Amino acid sequence: MDILFRRGEATAAEVMAELPDPPTYSSVRSILTILVEKEHVVHREEGLRYVYLPATNPKHFREEALRHVIRTFFNGSTDQTIAG
Repeated sequence: MDILFRRGEATAAEVMAELPDPPTYSSVRSILTILVEKEHVVHREEGLRYVYLPATNPKHFREEALRHVIRTFFNGSTDQTIAG
């Protein structure tokens, strides 16, 4: 997601090229497919390839991720999160 937010859009090969220790191409495609299924990412076809884009703005995504961390690790308590 960081790569897509930074670039605005990218193909699987472009995402893979920016990863420091990339998994296989098929693994990158699988992860992008999962992100599409979860509606975090959308894609469009350009010839024989897909170009992936974030489905939401970075601020919204950060807020959702933070809410998930608070629910998962701090039983939904912002007080416990801050005291952490």
